[in-house]
Amino acid sequence: MSDPRSTPAARIARAGALVGALAMTLGSSAAALAYTGNAGEPYSPLSHWVSELGELGVSSVAWAFNLGLVVGGLGFVVFMAGLAIDATDRLRWVYGPVGIVAGIAGALVGVFPMNNRDVHGLVAFTFFNLGWIAVATASVPVAVGHDRRFPRWLAAAGAVTVVAFLAFLYEVRVDPVVAASALDAPVARPAFWPAPALEWAVIVAIIGWTVLAALSWRRTPAGEGR
Repeated sequence: MSDPRSTPAARIARAGALVGALAMTLGSSAAALAYTGNAGEPYSPLSHWVSELGELGVSSVAWAFNLGLVVGGLGFVVFMAGLAIDATDRLRWVYGPVGIVAGIAGALVGVFPMNNRDVHGLVAFTFFNLGWIAVATASVPVAVGHDRRFPRWLAAAGAVTVVAFLAFLYEVRVDPVVAASALDAPVARPAFWPAPALEWAVIVAIIGWTVLAALSWRRTPAGEGR
């Protein structure tokens, strides 16, 4: 019986998850620290869209953020592919392909920054609309005990991540500023703007879930492995 932690797919998946999460964290942090907006304001995750860190001509080190997104998205692709390849549950045929497409869309957000609003919006919302489905369907086998590679508490982390996604998707549908100007910030930017704050909650949650999954990937108990 093979050890699900030592298969090539498992090793590559964990590496992809951790490298992607690190790249996204470092790229975002560097861009946020160096950011000065059009009004001379510093960056705040409570009132700035995530993608404003990658806006060319505004964000002084937009390249760091966009590169982090590309690496992070591709890392998520590798992680979700490996997660599905080493699984035995039927839902792998959902969270594997959906997660791969979501990761590709996330990477393309870095390829097409906010300066390309139409394409940027399309790939960004592809990620947000598919990301929660990938996490939710991957969490179900863990929650019911069918995927013994992970501790059951990881399903709770998955549930928090899904709630963050759905809260953000709901907020952008009801936010009057978003309805009027899409990604454009209001003339008087508030100190707290729920839509971008929830977008950041999604990013933190998906990075956290991915890292926790990679670090908690364990040996399947005897008699229950592949």
